[in-house]
Amino acid sequence: MRMLRTMSCVTLSFAIGLTASVGAQAEPRDHETVSVGPWTIATTYKANKFDNCTMSRSAGDLGITFVRAEDGLSLVVDSPKWKLERGKAYPIRLIAGAHALEAKALAETRSVTVALADRPFNARLRSSSVLQVQGEGATLRLPLDRSSAALERLDVCFEKNSRDAVATNPFVARTRSP
Repeated sequence: MRMLRTMSCVTLSFAIGLTASVGAQAEPRDHETVSVGPWTIATTYKANKFDNCTMSRSAGDLGITFVRAEDGLSLVVDSPKWKLERGKAYPIRLIAGAHALEAKALAETRSVTVALADRPFNARLRSSSVLQVQGEGATLRLPLDRSSAALERLDVCFEKNSRDAVATNPFVARTRSP
């Protein structure tokens, strides 16, 4: 009887420990970050599944974010001062060093998103100190200091987190890092 009681206590302790462990892992961490100079690299998960990696910083009242997702690289620029027409595609010109690219900026109320599908232009971002975004009303100068190392880290983040890795231990959550 004593042996049965001891086994029951051990079983109960194990079950409580397992439940606590599962409960702790059930809450996904949405963002994990690392800094590279003025840039913050972060991973984003939706429904506990990898979604994208971001590289962001502020410059004055502008928020600058590069997003690396399955569909490629994009740039998001936002400002609390803007009042944009949501859903409108504004024509812009991107200039990195001596290289220019015509593009469209898809607007939200206080931000624009620009798909960066031109790989040669994207490579120029790594060696440029400023990205100019020329709109019809103004030219924004987005600082790119330390962007070469940050963009490299962004690529590593995306490659590492988008792999279909088979878990070697199904009872331990995968390490998620930017």
